[in-house]
Amino acid sequence: MGSLYRYSAWAFFGFKDYTKRGYEKNSKNFNNEALNVDLTGKIAIVTGANSGLGKYVATELFRRGATVHMLCRDETRGEQARQDILSQVKTSFTAENKEVDVNLLKLHKVDISDLKRVKEFVKQYEQEEKYCHILINNAGVMNNERTLTNYGVETNFAINTLGTHFLTKQMVPILQKSGPGSRAVVISSGGMYLNKLDTSDLQFERMKPFRGTMAYAQNKRQQVELNEYWAKTYSESTTGIKFLSMHPGWSDTPGLNKYMETFYKTTKSYLRTTGQGADTILWAAFSKEVDDIPTGSFLFDRKVVPIHLPLAKTKSTEDDIKKLIDILDKLSEEVLVKDYSS
Repeated sequence: MGSLYRYSAWAFFGFKDYTKRGYEKNSKNFNNEALNVDLTGKIAIVTGANSGLGKYVATELFRRGATVHMLCRDETRGEQARQDILSQVKTSFTAENKEVDVNLLKLHKVDISDLKRVKEFVKQYEQEEKYCHILINNAGVMNNERTLTNYGVETNFAINTLGTHFLTKQMVPILQKSGPGSRAVVISSGGMYLNKLDTSDLQFERMKPFRGTMAYAQNKRQQVELNEYWAKTYSESTTGIKFLSMHPGWSDTPGLNKYMETFYKTTKSYLRTTGQGADTILWAAFSKEVDDIPTGSFLFDRKVVPIHLPLAKTKSTEDDIKKLIDILDKLSEEVLVKDYSS
């Protein structure tokens, strides 16, 4: 009964607010100048920057003058995205009589699920770049078959949750010395409203049949809970870091088309553009309007919104969160000592 209610409520709010029409309605209250910010001297990391929301965000950060580090699993696709971004920004800059510094857009081959590679990247990054003012945790996957990484962890969980948590923890010291005012933003999904945090089967071994959409929704619930945990653990008053999570609504992205083909075809005419979906990511990343928003907040269309639907019975206990963190930290330690080079 609870699941039926959640689906019904999610569909109701979805067609009301998460669509293009919802964005057009909500954006009437936006301050048009909020994203008119010069980011010269700022340094950003965007994971999953080769397509969709990640590519759009990387483009707009770079366009505003930031040094942008693109973290991509596939080097070929990542380099193509980098060239696309350079071409697009060069075209607009030429019209404005500006010049593009191509050295400010940097590509790194990093699979977020590969914790050894993540740790290696962060160590090298700190030596070479030293600072990071904006961390965008965008990389994600929705495999519709249960697969394992080469070190034996379920792939959706490894990328969406374990890798995101590990990268964020590794980046905290760098974000801290880059502040105050550093921001870490995680891109969640409205699908997380369908799930209560479940720490009993994080790798979906008991999910029969395996459903990628539900695994993804559970991972996105985990991300939102992690965002609140990070905010409490690394207090903004002591670290200078503001942690935020958000969901972009139903946006027309390659990932949606790839992983949810039926949903994509059914709702295509209602979907937001990639830019509309990415608007609040950018707002969270650098708008001064966010300065007074509490760390740990969950955002939608430039507003703080609840992380639970009314009466949905999805709230987590402190024990639930502690168990999740304990599992993630223990699993991270185990993965780091494994030999999975083959």
